[in-house]
Amino acid sequence: MEKLILYIGYTAATIFIGLGIAILFTDYFPAQNFVGGNNMKIIFGIVLILYGIYRNVILTIKHRKNDELPS
Repeated sequence: MEKLILYIGYTAATIFIGLGIAILFTDYFPAQNFVGGNNMKIIFGIVLILYGIYRNVILTIKHRKNDELPS
């Protein structure tokens, strides 16, 4: 069960990073859909990428700590 939660966490982190990249570099999300226009689109994309990286790092740290604990 623990591995399933770990895989779901890594999948969520990957989705956040992918969505951030899609917002920044594709036309699937036009700037007109964002309240602040193009600047808000850029900020939102960067925030999603950074959040995905943060989740990935935190999951990796927690996973390493759990591996180091004696059973």
